[in-house]
Amino acid sequence: MFLLLEGQENGKFIKKNESDENPGLSLKEKRRRHKELKKERLEERRRKFKEEGQERKSFITKFKNWWPLSKVSGKILLIYFLTVLVGGLLLAIPGVILNSQFHWDFLTGIFTASSAFSDTGISISNAAADYSFWGQLLILIMIQIGGIGILTFKIVLLISLGKKVSINDQSVAQSERGSSQFSSTVEMIKDGFIFLTFVEIIGMVMLFFGFYFTPLTFENYNSIYKDNFSYQYVDVYHDFGGSLWAAIFHSISAVNNAGFDIISGSSLQPYNLSDNQGYLIQSVFLVQWVIGGLGYPTFHDIKQKIKARRTGQVVKWSLFTKLNFTVYLTLFLVGPLLVFLSELSQGKDSYILNYYNVTRDETFYDVILSYEYIDIGPKPVGQAFMDIFFNVTSSRNAGFTTVDINQFNAGSKLIMSVWMFIGSAPSSTAGGIRTTTFAIVILTIISIMRNRRSVVAFRKKIPEETVRRSLAVAFVGVMVIVGATAIIYIDSNKVLANRTNGDKTIIELITLICSAFGTVGLNPFTTGQMIGLGAFSKITLIFIMFIGQLGISNTLLAFIKPNNKKSYEFLEEEVVIG
Repeated sequence: MFLLLEGQENGKFIKKNESDENPGLSLKEKRRRHKELKKERLEERRRKFKEEGQERKSFITKFKNWWPLSKVSGKILLIYFLTVLVGGLLLAIPGVILNSQFHWDFLTGIFTASSAFSDTGISISNAAADYSFWGQLLILIMIQIGGIGILTFKIVLLISLGKKVSINDQSVAQSERGSSQFSSTVEMIKDGFIFLTFVEIIGMVMLFFGFYFTPLTFENYNSIYKDNFSYQYVDVYHDFGGSLWAAIFHSISAVNNAGFDIISGSSLQPYNLSDNQGYLIQSVFLVQWVIGGLGYPTFHDIKQKIKARRTGQVVKWSLFTKLNFTVYLTLFLVGPLLVFLSELSQGKDSYILNYYNVTRDETFYDVILSYEYIDIGPKPVGQAFMDIFFNVTSSRNAGFTTVDINQFNAGSKLIMSVWMFIGSAPSSTAGGIRTTTFAIVILTIISIMRNRRSVVAFRKKIPEETVRRSLAVAFVGVMVIVGATAIIYIDSNKVLANRTNGDKTIIELITLICSAFGTVGLNPFTTGQMIGLGAFSKITLIFIMFIGQLGISNTLLAFIKPNNKKSYEFLEEEVVIG
């Protein structure tokens, strides 16, 4: 048997088998049959390929249906989770921990990494005493990428390398630090990154001189307090290297509203001097955390406004910036006033408005509130004002303190808890339900009271979907606080109740939970009590800090996928409400 070449079609020879069953067929018929055979083989190959593709597609579809996270918010949640996990593992490396006496476990590393990445500052360790330089550096890196935004760093890196930013990257970055306008996301992130970096550098320079020329103090405390707590402080007075590192760490921590410090176990209290020497340091911190809490869209609006003035153009403030500035300024001024009135109602019993000295011969800080105090006179008006103003505004987002938070009375703590719950602006370095959410909730209540069908702010109608989400965020936020308070109280009440009586434990616990949710870091409990918390309580706090950093909206959207099914409208029926 051999093949003969017979005829040609489209430049290709037709093969003929001499042993063909039908040798009498014409050349035209043979060509037709050859085409049919070729077509059948091609269809067979396509069918097999399609079946294999459907199997692969079926597997991918099943995986997508099984995967609980959404494409954008879910991706952010996953990135945040993996970052915290890696940070916790790194903090467990031997040599990172400085104090060999410190009780260490992996959960402690995860807790510290979560607190640093979420820019909270609540800790179950003392960063000044328990961590080496490398441990502090790792915490600082976590603070920076958590505050500026891990996706923001990716966008800035791509821009620096001259590479194109994909639509997917822009979508994720917009959800993390952008605004409602997708087209300006990249420019907005670039403006915010440059501005915050500039503020950090300026703050470093000013804080260096502040730390270098300002001595630590233990004034207004008796010898018992000095003897028991002086070892926890790192004195960088006239120490060039120490002052430089302290300036770098605290400038980044302040801008990112982290609340972490490497000076003491009691934040900035050693720099609360009656002779006003510490006011430079306090002022730098205050300005930095205010700027950090304004949000990327506001930075972008400010830049656009400045550019417009130079070119003679007219650029209006966005509704976001108007709402944000209004709420931020209102809370900034009203908060200290309310706390002052609360403390004033206590008279001589106010530890904030008066100097007190410890009289009992106790040596453990856990019971310091049960000490007997001697009133040695009212504080100067300027210092009392600064103590209230600094610490109350810090409760919005920063977490730095110049007095023990437990010196505030119960009413003041509740006011600060509400302020922590509200937090600062969306797309900022702070947490909480955010200022714009709070504004929309208030405006919704006002619109209902005035019998208006729509919610209006600055002559702009707010979309119904935005109103609906704002109400959901506020409600879920309240439920998170209530649920977390109940869980931790049940799990660790005996540990927390060591400090004072039961009724104050609830107030302090609410303060702690709101501090975690608002990523603030104000903590009414001692390091010893925080270490003694049950594992379930620590995990709950980690969860709360995670939500505070990611935001309730993104947390909810992370588990919501697009619904491709047909939606049906049901009949409407009125329900009586309270």
